[in-house]
Amino acid sequence: MLKSLYIKDYAIIDELNIEFNEGFNVFTGETGAGKSIIVGALSYLIRGKADPSIIRSGSEKAVIEGVFSVEEYMKDALNEAEIDYDDDLIVRRVISRDNRNTIKINQCTVTLNYLIQLFDEHIDIHSQKDSQYLLNRKNHLRLLDQYAGNEKLNADYRLKYEDYRRAAKEYEELVSHTYNDAELDYYRFDLDELEKAQLDLNEEEDLQKKENRYKSAEKYISSLSNALSLFDDDGGIKEKLSILTKEISIEDDTIEQVRQNIQNLYYSLDDEVEKLRSILGEFSDEDLNIEWIEERLYLYSRLKRKHGLDTEGLIAKKNELKQKIAFFEDRDYVLNEKKQEIDRLYALVLEAGQKLHDSRESKARELENRIIAQTEDLMLNNVRFAIQFEKTEPTVNGIDDVEFYISLNKGEELKPLRNVASGGEISRLMLALKTVFTSLSDTTMVIFDEIDTGVSGKTALAIGQKMAEISRKTQVLTITHLAAVAACADVHFYIYKQDDEANSKTGIRKLSHDEIINELAFISSTDNSESAIKAAEELYQTAQESVGR
Repeated sequence: MLKSLYIKDYAIIDELNIEFNEGFNVFTGETGAGKSIIVGALSYLIRGKADPSIIRSGSEKAVIEGVFSVEEYMKDALNEAEIDYDDDLIVRRVISRDNRNTIKINQCTVTLNYLIQLFDEHIDIHSQKDSQYLLNRKNHLRLLDQYAGNEKLNADYRLKYEDYRRAAKEYEELVSHTYNDAELDYYRFDLDELEKAQLDLNEEEDLQKKENRYKSAEKYISSLSNALSLFDDDGGIKEKLSILTKEISIEDDTIEQVRQNIQNLYYSLDDEVEKLRSILGEFSDEDLNIEWIEERLYLYSRLKRKHGLDTEGLIAKKNELKQKIAFFEDRDYVLNEKKQEIDRLYALVLEAGQKLHDSRESKARELENRIIAQTEDLMLNNVRFAIQFEKTEPTVNGIDDVEFYISLNKGEELKPLRNVASGGEISRLMLALKTVFTSLSDTTMVIFDEIDTGVSGKTALAIGQKMAEISRKTQVLTITHLAAVAACADVHFYIYKQDDEANSKTGIRKLSHDEIINELAFISSTDNSESAIKAAEELYQTAQESVGR
């Protein structure tokens, strides 16, 4: 949730600091006082591109800072970016006229893309014109899957679809690629050369070690010979250790244990010295001469340069050449095998796609009824809502094309949701949809900017009640001109404009109970007469009771 918002020198705002609450926060005030500017500043904070035009006249920079609670979904992204956090996340943006703009999260500089990715799917800013996500048919299938809980079915389908597409691509490449005799001869020559080379990763590493030894043969022979002499010669280490074990052969349990340990060390040391003796012997082994070693290493080097591959790549190329030659020599058989594999994988895709379709179709009717129930709560009593399916060839999203259809009036045919005209009815429809889908998502805050234009009376109260319902799961910020909507809020802010000789400034304050009643009375009747106050008190009490407060 958003805990606080600090704005300085943004548009007509001189300086504001707003402390927010959980639940339903409402903003009212006169037209032009700056209500939408505050929403604009918040929107700019989390997703806006740097734009010096938003800086208050006469100032060199604008500052917007929000304090957010750290949500579970944020933690992986914050850890990956090595941003320290406790309970709060402080997001600060500074926009300067000289284009020295900064974005910081808890004092760490981040990019705009990072900021957008962190918040974009979790803060929903919705105005009367901002319904594009719900109106776009590309999102309808995703919303239906979200409602149906199809994560596992989708994952299973996509794995099978990817296997099928990979096999289909391989088949297409095989069909389109044929080799002429010259190419085939070239492949055979390369394969013969690689097979005769008998390349081996372990051999190359072993040869390199031996080459290094032989290049330093004099040093190796001198050092190893001296070491072996120290161990083997009369009076050497081996003889002295033997004498030591005999000298401490005493009938004493503690000393006997020490003697046995020394004797075990003697045997281990003898084994290790024998390894040195074996290495020294290699320098006189006629079968492992330096000329042969260098010839083998040169062969490895030449083949790597020729093909532009390392040894592992050369071994893989040998197997690839075998497959190409085998395909040329028995093309029909290979193609038939691959076609059978594709048919088998395609059947698995259709089977998984049908399971996904069945789940979607069964949940679609339930979702239709749930959305219609929401629209009835908002005084849209003649709405018909339908989710229409069209079977398609398999795609990454399944075998369905889905679109939401709506009819707002009796006798009116169902039309695609994207074709419904805007206005008060569509705003209420969007609110109904958001009530359903916000409850399923990880949205942490929803902001409504005057989406209640053109409604009144019971409809306005229904809109307020619906926003209060949403606020039980996620924080809601609402700008409204309607007393019935404002009366449903947990917290009421009043936004006003102050004019002096030089400038206009926006101010804000949180209203007390009495101030709320006065503001509701003014919104309802533009006066604060005794009767208006009484009516506002009754409205507030009714609204608060209707939302369970």
